[in-house]
Amino acid sequence: MKKQDENLFKIGEIVKILGVTRKTILGYEEMGLLEPAIKDESSGYRYYTADNMTQIRSIRSLQTLGLSLAEIREYYYDTENLDHQLERLMDLRATLDRNIHLLQLRAAKPGDLSIHQVRLPQQVCFCRRYQCADVRDAAVKLRDTYIAAARTGKMSMSARMFTVRMNEAATGLDLLCCIPVEEDFIGEERTEFAETSALCIYYRGAYEGIGSAITILNEYVQANAIETTGKFRSIYLEGPPNRGTHMSDYITQVVIPILPCCKSL
Repeated sequence: MKKQDENLFKIGEIVKILGVTRKTILGYEEMGLLEPAIKDESSGYRYYTADNMTQIRSIRSLQTLGLSLAEIREYYYDTENLDHQLERLMDLRATLDRNIHLLQLRAAKPGDLSIHQVRLPQQVCFCRRYQCADVRDAAVKLRDTYIAAARTGKMSMSARMFTVRMNEAATGLDLLCCIPVEEDFIGEERTEFAETSALCIYYRGAYEGIGSAITILNEYVQANAIETTGKFRSIYLEGPPNRGTHMSDYITQVVIPILPCCKSL
């Protein structure tokens, strides 16, 4: 079959124009995401419209955001589960926001211990409490908790793990190790944390120095008569999994929950 309409494009032309592979386009067709304007069953020739190209670009854009082809198909054609699709896209947006924020933090100068006011989300966590001998022991206990949470099959793929210092201020390592899990997790390790305002310092450096950030936050709270509503948390944004032994590049969000009526910083 010869192309009769100059407004139609062969699959080879689409490949060159959009920078995708023939296999990718055929994969979209197999998933029901794309239908060529003309398809000759005997020869296998396919011809596409400008609308088809727009559709391919849209699919590629959603893939870049992190959606699978199955999720993209739901996005286009499933009108009964819109809440699920919206939740998924909001999770992706939150992940992008976090990554952008991390890049901004990396650009900041080391040693910056300025205080910020943030909002901590409501979340359910798999938690275990330990009396840790030192920071190295705490890292082992946190890893063990992570493994146990992963085996439940309910671990969150987006939220960050953290520890809560159950004792006062920066002394000792009585830690509650917390791994975010899905809302429907049921078990004796389940702990629910409410959404709350908080003060925080984005600490860059080895975990042994986190106590300095806690001390600064504690002094600020006392000096300004701020009422706290929880204990100090260390939320691990970047560490050994992606920074290896470069401890100066570790980023930990050290926070203390507060009442929402506190003045803005």
